[in-house]
Amino acid sequence: MAVLTRSTTVNAPVGAVFDYFLDVRKLWSMPDIALADVEVKPDGAGTTARIWSHMLGFHIEGGLEYTEVSRPEKIVVKVNFFLEHPTWTFTFEPVDGGTLVTAQGEWHVSAPAVGGRVEKMMVKEHEPFLDNMMANLKVAVEPKAA
Repeated sequence: MAVLTRSTTVNAPVGAVFDYFLDVRKLWSMPDIALADVEVKPDGAGTTARIWSHMLGFHIEGGLEYTEVSRPEKIVVKVNFFLEHPTWTFTFEPVDGGTLVTAQGEWHVSAPAVGGRVEKMMVKEHEPFLDNMMANLKVAVEPKAA
């Protein structure tokens, strides 16, 4: 297993930050990612979407599902691509009038001899993605809270 973790403090109430993450169209809106067949469930759990992206120059297609939603503390998202099946866990904690957001991605590649190396490669490949996701969050939510 390989893990990628990032945390940031957002100057906005926990509810506003949680709602941003709950909206699959906002959270996964970034360059080189397209969403389709989005199905949003009222409480969040069971929300699904198809994802198209590129990795190492190849077009990849997969899906995501919000498998666990505990308002306003935690959201768990499972992503499924050809060789990649990370689980993303997002947690939200109130701090000094704002919100501490922690995002953690976990990769499990059960391929003998190469699984660990592939997992580490996936973590490295997703560092800019997660940094961008956290930066987009601050840009989108902080001005609205001001």
